[in-house]
Amino acid sequence: MAHYELYICLKKDTYESKVPDALKSKLQWDEYEYGDDGEVTKTTTIHPTWKEAVFKGFLGSPRVSLDGSLIIVKGEFSLLKGELTSMIALGDSLAYPNNSILTKSEAQTLANGELFTVNN
Repeated sequence: MAHYELYICLKKDTYESKVPDALKSKLQWDEYEYGDDGEVTKTTTIHPTWKEAVFKGFLGSPRVSLDGSLIIVKGEFSLLKGELTSMIALGDSLAYPNNSILTKSEAQTLANGELFTVNN
């Protein structure tokens, strides 16, 4: 299978925006309203933000930079389904590390660097 466990370093405004359409089916969920008899009366499919997907448990725990402008999250993404392509597009024309896809070691290096860690 062409699924890869990767990290993405998102700008805060991207983190708080809707996930790309290519990721919707993986990260969306349904919310239900119930009638008095316990039957479902309404179903709403939620197209989440990255932040909502993290707190719903679909992505790894966020690591936030010291100034709050960057957030690193972990997930499993498919090359075959276009998920990686849509994520790469988020970083088009942006400088690293803004909306950058990272390997585990790259994410660790970034998280342990001056943007995320206080140096005493």
